[in-house]
Amino acid sequence: MYREQCLTLEEEVCRLKEENDVSKSIFKERTSQMSKRLTTMNSRYEALESKRNLEIEGFKTDVQMLRKRVQELEKQLIRVSLKEKQNPEMYVLKHVKSTAERSKKLMGEVNKVKSRLFSVENNMRRNF
Repeated sequence: MYREQCLTLEEEVCRLKEENDVSKSIFKERTSQMSKRLTTMNSRYEALESKRNLEIEGFKTDVQMLRKRVQELEKQLIRVSLKEKQNPEMYVLKHVKSTAERSKKLMGEVNKVKSRLFSVENNMRRNF
């Protein structure tokens, strides 16, 4: 009886050792897989972080360039407005020139309308 108990217990110990070995190997496989996943995720994160930093840097330079451009345009506008204030005769001449151009265009359109009106009147006279 004692021998049988020893044998069964030894068999149980062997079986448990085998299960333990299998569990250890499965655990090692899973941990290695998870560590590989972790390294790939870390590398992806670092790549995304560097990409984000580069994009932020690009946006900052774009904003700086646009600010400089706005400042340049403001300076040009101030220069132009100061020139017009310093020389009001030029401003008046420019205004007169633009008004004359507009009046020429309007006169051309008026003449076109008159010619159409005369042609319609002539057509009506012929028909009656």
